[in-house]
Amino acid sequence: MVKWPPVNSDDEKSLLEAFRSGKWGRVPGGVVEEFEREFSRYHEAKYAVAVTSGTAGLFLSYLAVGLNEGDYFALPAYTFIATATAGVLLRAVPVFIDIDAETLNISVDSLKAILEQDKDNKIKLIVPVHFSGIPAELDGVINEARRHGAKVIEDAAQAHGAVYKGRKVGAIGDAGVFSFQSSKNMTAGEGGVIVTNDYETYIRAWSYHNAGREINGEWYMHMLIGWNFRMTELQAAILLSQLKRYDDEFKVRERNARLLYEILEGVEDFRPIKPPDYVSSSNHLLPIWISSRLINQYGKARIVNEVNKRGGVIVEGYPMPLYRQPAFREAYWKLPDYSRLNLPVTEDACRRVVWVPQHVLLSEDETRRTAEALIKVSKELK
Repeated sequence: MVKWPPVNSDDEKSLLEAFRSGKWGRVPGGVVEEFEREFSRYHEAKYAVAVTSGTAGLFLSYLAVGLNEGDYFALPAYTFIATATAGVLLRAVPVFIDIDAETLNISVDSLKAILEQDKDNKIKLIVPVHFSGIPAELDGVINEARRHGAKVIEDAAQAHGAVYKGRKVGAIGDAGVFSFQSSKNMTAGEGGVIVTNDYETYIRAWSYHNAGREINGEWYMHMLIGWNFRMTELQAAILLSQLKRYDDEFKVRERNARLLYEILEGVEDFRPIKPPDYVSSSNHLLPIWISSRLINQYGKARIVNEVNKRGGVIVEGYPMPLYRQPAFREAYWKLPDYSRLNLPVTEDACRRVVWVPQHVLLSEDETRRTAEALIKVSKELK
């Protein structure tokens, strides 16, 4: 089994160099700044701000583009909770949108319908999530956002290196956020980064993440109410090393994803989600729809257990739509009552979609074993 996160001699060397420098926190001219330059270049963005987590990056980017108390923001209901709570912390209100069954990303048609209902223009921000590493339909999302006067922040937590119509994701909208949490394709245990092509968004995000200071300003001069969300030099050293080989790993995952599609061709009980031809997925996850036949008879947890017993590696994925999380009922935040909300594709995905983790796709053998285990389950569970 492929070990994740990997223990790599190049990463170890880079980390030790930063460790022995004695400069572990972010310093001018240090490794964090080098990583920001290289990561923004890789994602075809002008600017980057390295932070403590993807969650922090979402929070800071929402704030930087002007999401205010009482504003509404639209996001898919099939995503990690941070996509929503980053805005809730600003006293903004989540508007959950259904997803497209073919990508599990935000449905442009559903988004359009919600925006048309928003006669008072309360929705000020739209957050497409590049779920599993498959880019969301950004042309449609951005067009709808611009017509509505809303900003667009890409939640690219899972989408390192993913490409939409010839452009790396992240800075196609007003800004984008990547995560370096332990499961991600690039990881320092924790960490995140904001990328953008807009200078005003950049300098505000930079100030917010560094206690409200100005870039090149005095140490004890704070122009904004900010926080300490700075990435450490040690984290940046690991990530900088990983970035140098990332293209090679991206290609391996892509190749093994295609292999899994080929092996499962015609297996009616398990249908992998394939990216559209005009995008390249990071393959952080490879989502698979399970047939209603198997789900109705056995349930998702049993099917996952049976696949893994036969040598495969899959996980259950989200067990419920985000709007059903108890956190949104906490009285302190004064959020709407989502109890009657029912987004059919999201509900179905939570019931029937499982995920192949990205580290499986780094090994042809593990990919084959997982595909073969799925086929065995399809044949043996009648």
